[in-house]
Amino acid sequence: MKTGYTYVQRTLCTLLLFTLITAVTLTGGTAAQAASLSQSTVYYESDGVLYKVSGDSSNPAEVLIDFEGVDLTAAGSYLYYTQSSTSTTLLRVPNDGSSDAPETFASDVINYYADNGFIYYIDSKGSIYRANGDQGISSATKIADKVNTDHPLLIVTKGRVYYNTLVGGNTWVASKASNGTGNVQKLAQGAVESRYFVNFAKNELQLMVNTNPDEQYYSTKAIVMYKANYNTGKGAAVNAKAKLDVNAVYSGGWSNNLYVYNSGIKLDSNKDYNYTLGKAYALTTSGKTFQLHSKSVREVSAVGTDKVVIIDADQKAYAKTVTASKVSKTSNLNLSNVTYVTNQWMNDKPDVAYISGKNGLYAVNPSLKVSKIAADEWETFHLRDDVPGIFYIHAKDEFRLYHSESNGTGQQALSDIFLDNILLITLN
Repeated sequence: MKTGYTYVQRTLCTLLLFTLITAVTLTGGTAAQAASLSQSTVYYESDGVLYKVSGDSSNPAEVLIDFEGVDLTAAGSYLYYTQSSTSTTLLRVPNDGSSDAPETFASDVINYYADNGFIYYIDSKGSIYRANGDQGISSATKIADKVNTDHPLLIVTKGRVYYNTLVGGNTWVASKASNGTGNVQKLAQGAVESRYFVNFAKNELQLMVNTNPDEQYYSTKAIVMYKANYNTGKGAAVNAKAKLDVNAVYSGGWSNNLYVYNSGIKLDSNKDYNYTLGKAYALTTSGKTFQLHSKSVREVSAVGTDKVVIIDADQKAYAKTVTASKVSKTSNLNLSNVTYVTNQWMNDKPDVAYISGKNGLYAVNPSLKVSKIAADEWETFHLRDDVPGIFYIHAKDEFRLYHSESNGTGQQALSDIFLDNILLITLN
């Protein structure tokens, strides 16, 4: 999933990491209470047509007959998207199928985000705008400026917008009230180069900040973890005197309140990470480090409150129970040839980890019970926090949309037609 540390990949870091994380949406935060399947809607594409269906298979409908787009997100009663990953035209369409064509909402857009019914976007001049998702572009108001457009981070959560700004020619991570009022709060000198490096923890926002973001060619010790107060946006550095190597961090990932990194990892001749080198360590939010695994890890996630789920250099899956900033138990999940892991939060807890690979799609619960969702017949999967279970394309049943409970039971077809992609899951 993660890419090497080269100029092109660094330049496109936000886009690449964002689009490759299956379960992430362009919305802020997670719901506080789990929804039923009937309270969710799945949007999917088939042969250039955008469809929707309730998570319980009811109310199927066409949304847009002539659809071409990526990065679909919802704000109010509209769906927002761009035609391609390089397009700067933000389009929108009503989610009820009442329009025959999308309308242009804004031009010159380099990043956008939806939160609490509002759509936020950055333009190429470095300004951030906010608009009511149900209203037109005339409702948009500028809430911030001086964005570093080379690192156009945009996150909105709990009433604050976070972005990379320019201060006296230097890059800073900053925040401001999401309605544009009040002063800019500078958080850390440097840049958060992707949403992938942000963790929406229960009591604070956690960020991995590159203090030397303009360095394009070499991996230096430049990464500092910061903790930001949700109410004020003020931050505190965790490891300011022990910065981490950029490659080590960018080849790792979050697990609950830990950041797992690969100490000693290098690039191979193809500029990809050589996972046969290095060992996995974890940095805690109190600044402690400890060895997590004897090899580097390709993927990392969490399940329960104390378990780190990893896929290591050998493409094998393990769960590490962490107690008092050390590994107290290692559990072999007996899965091989696996390549990806992500988790699903239910009621503010990482309730299940989903693992995929060449041989199947699996779920792991907090007791570390492994359930098979599908064998090699799955093609693509999508999930959303607080929407129970997982949605996937069943490659051996005419590529139809399926839903499964997280324990692998209750397999149900939700479409009568084939799918090209699952684009978005929303809460009604």
